[in-house]
Amino acid sequence: RKVLAIDPRYAPAWAELARNLTNETNLGLLPNKDGFAQAREAATKALVADPEYAPAHARLGRIAMHGDNDLAGAARHFERALAFDPNDLDVLGNSAVLLQSLGRLDEALALDETVVRRDPVNVTALFNLGYHQRMAGRFDAAIASSRTALSLAPGRGGARYQLSVTLLLMGDAPGALTEIEHETS
Repeated sequence: RKVLAIDPRYAPAWAELARNLTNETNLGLLPNKDGFAQAREAATKALVADPEYAPAHARLGRIAMHGDNDLAGAARHFERALAFDPNDLDVLGNSAVLLQSLGRLDEALALDETVVRRDPVNVTALFNLGYHQRMAGRFDAAIASSRTALSLAPGRGGARYQLSVTLLLMGDAPGALTEIEHETS
């Protein structure tokens, strides 16, 4: 927030504040109504500063998706974000989450793979890719993506759970038990 005190018109700082507030809300550190309202306000201030700032549109898409349960509204925000910056990895990754929510798994996987190809050490992208691969029944690929994410961030919350579920779906109950016993969240 110090950056915002120095330059209240700096769109990236407002968008990142919106991201942090959304994450804190999703983790239960802020009440849903208040947290998403604060995040929406920060993202909106980013767009006042720069109406074409794609990450701010993506933030509003995430808020619409998770805070408002408004997938149509989220889609509109992500369309704008992609129109302004079709190469932004955060915009692409968040668009993949929306596509999966809409049942468009093949399109989500294509975006996930693009993000991971361009940023192979992005743990969140690898986590999402593994999740979407599991949802598509691509279990071997899901295991590989999850293990790569864990090699980069051994304490990544949810990653061992995801790996455990995949192993269980493959019929490897002992392997699934080993992974879930090491889950950190």
